Amino acid sequence: MKRNTLARAAAGGGRLRRLIGIGLVSTTLLMGAELAIAQPASALPCRTNCGDPADDPLPVDKPSRPGGYEPLYVALGDSFGSGEGAPDAMLPWTNEKCHRSALSAPIRAAKRLAQNNQFAGNILYTSYACSGATLNQGPKLDGTPRDGGILTGQTSSGQPSQISQINARYGSRKIDALSISIGGNDLSYADILKDCSFGNCVPWDSPTRKMFDWDAPRLQVSLRDLITAIQGDANGNGRTLAGNASYVYLTAYPDLFNDSNAVTCNSTGGAFVEGFTTAENGVMRGYLQQLNTFLAQAVAEANARPTAGHKPVWKLIAAPDFTRNGYCAATKRYINNLEMSLVAQQDANGTMHPNAAGHQEWSNQLYNALSWIATSAG
Repeated sequence: MKRNTLARAAAGGGRLRRLIGIGLVSTTLLMGAELAIAQPASALPCRTNCGDPADDPLPVDKPSRPGGYEPLYVALGDSFGSGEGAPDAMLPWTNEKCHRSALSAPIRAAKRLAQNNQFAGNILYTSYACSGATLNQGPKLDGTPRDGGILTGQTSSGQPSQISQINARYGSRKIDALSISIGGNDLSYADILKDCSFGNCVPWDSPTRKMFDWDAPRLQVSLRDLITAIQGDANGNGRTLAGNASYVYLTAYPDLFNDSNAVTCNSTGGAFVEGFTTAENGVMRGYLQQLNTFLAQAVAEANARPTAGHKPVWKLIAAPDFTRNGYCAATKRYINNLEMSLVAQQDANGTMHPNAAGHQEWSNQLYNALSWIATSAG
């Protein structure tokens, strides 16, 4: 669905009954963009506190890492990683095609690492996350193609695979930490929201149930492909990432569907928005929980897989607690509804994505997992 289709729908009333989920369609809801300090492909990796000189700590004498080593953090992913829904007021997107935002959780976490660096020199960070990204290309249930992005090129952005972008910039250089936000688009989550918005996704024979049954086993296969791309199979074959990653972090998705009282949203209303019923929110929450289970299983499988040569440590970063901060929360809302997306970024694509406050909260989870980088001698 094109972006102007959403605009016409918002103006038409009637079927607007529950447009809140539709805002994600054009970028295929959850997922994608460039993390860490999003930079043009021609630029050098961001060093220290890019874009926030006022926040730079005062110079102090610090020891150097052995050999002057500078740790490297790279972020991959979809729109939840890119910062869709949280454009910066001064420079909305550091990469327009991918809707990468300087306010995204990975970038904010990376800047905190740089600020808290206990050694002389820099902590390097770059992101290739891109809205709409999936692990692989291939057909969805309705025959339309997936966008690709992590392991294959991405059709919508015209970008090569995010793995190949790492290789092009860093070659065989060691990657201290690699975070990946992925899976929502592989489960056709934007289409699930669309079905719940315009139809009824609760019955067992609904399009949503059929899509999930089609997508789930394919996502699990793609996650195994991701493991192979990063560390190879048991014989060391199939690896496409040139550098050795010390730690690989998959990031779980937060709960989007509660109000300020931790109660499941139920048709709360708002401009152009009626919302989803409690039952429909339950369906959508259930699939997000299943997605997080798939991610946890992939981490366990990667750590258990025998691998010839270098093998990274895989971890799952738990989702931030948005129990009282969902899209229908009266105060301290961390998830955009359609109205918020239209105001923040003048389109509907940020709907059901974290806003700037949500990404700030999420960045705390990332930083807690990655803080060792700031104190490690390498």
